[in-house]
Amino acid sequence: MSDKDLIIDTNLLLLLVIGAVENGRHIRNSSRLNQFNEDDYQTVIKVMSEYKKVCITPYIATEVSNLIDLNGHAYVLAMEIARELFKLFETLETNIEADCTPAHFLQYGITDSSLISLVTDYTVLTNDNRLLAPLYDACPENVLPYAVIKAIRSKR
Repeated sequence: MSDKDLIIDTNLLLLLVIGAVENGRHIRNSSRLNQFNEDDYQTVIKVMSEYKKVCITPYIATEVSNLIDLNGHAYVLAMEIARELFKLFETLETNIEADCTPAHFLQYGITDSSLISLVTDYTVLTNDNRLLAPLYDACPENVLPYAVIKAIRSKR
């Protein structure tokens, strides 16, 4: 088990939420998750189990709740799951002024700008390839690219 806490980035947290609805059957119904399947959902759960604590920021929670693109009862279930996960995970303090001050804010926005700052103290699990370079620049040992995790698991 890692001694660092884990932050799950937006797309993978969205996968976690929608994957928890009716045993993952809605992953394929979400246009935002078209590159994922139920195996990816299980992989994220496995990664989470290797950390003492899973953390999110208010920015990530906001993005996830706004990106849930299911309809009807499935949407309600996803929002209920999101609510429970948001309460379960540790919410990290954010500071809008500090998070929009770095130069990388202009390119990456506030959510990713905050992750670039937080990666020095937390492991960041992300599938956002565009974000990898600044995360590695900030603290390479705390970056967990999902593509690498998926490749390793597929060889087992």
